Amino acid sequence: MNFLRSLLEAALTMVVVLGLARWALGLFSKKATVYRATPARQLALLTWPLLAVGTGFATAAPGLVAATAFERWLAWGLLLAVLALAAPALLLHLRYYTLNAATTLVFNPLEGHLQVALDEVLAYDPARQGWPGPVEWSRCRWPGVFWRRYEYLRLPLPQGDIILTSLVLPDMHLLVRYLRHFGVVVVERRRPWAWI
Repeated sequence: MNFLRSLLEAALTMVVVLGLARWALGLFSKKATVYRATPARQLALLTWPLLAVGTGFATAAPGLVAATAFERWLAWGLLLAVLALAAPALLLHLRYYTLNAATTLVFNPLEGHLQVALDEVLAYDPARQGWPGPVEWSRCRWPGVFWRRYEYLRLPLPQGDIILTSLVLPDMHLLVRYLRHFGVVVVERRRPWAWI
């Protein structure tokens, strides 16, 4: 019980410290054009699922060893309900992280600059390779289930598709508008679960 409480307090402290640091650094820095799956972005996406899991464990932990069977069943039911609410976001996050851990996006729409690198090797540059064919933009049909927007873009290239997830670029609308401005067909798909 004490371990879970201290874990929850540490998570809240990290969220506050990272939020304040990001705000302070934002005052003195220019707008970023390089996007990666940074720890701060991952923590922002995982804040609510982790808080839900921590709260569920803290609430249900005393009931798991209760004296009566009814209290134990009630505690297990609460714990499973909380995990069922947090599990989809945690699974999507893990999947998106495995796809984009090595992805770097250089995107500055004002200068007309877009590049995608995989493991620090340039994989896509429309200035050299031309624009891809139709781009698939998959969005979650029920975004409220996951607390945050989970979506991805699939850029078709001859050597294989490049997947850009919301873990790399927080707002896909900017990139979609940019692609549409240059005549790229963006096919929007609504999925019950934005799994790749």
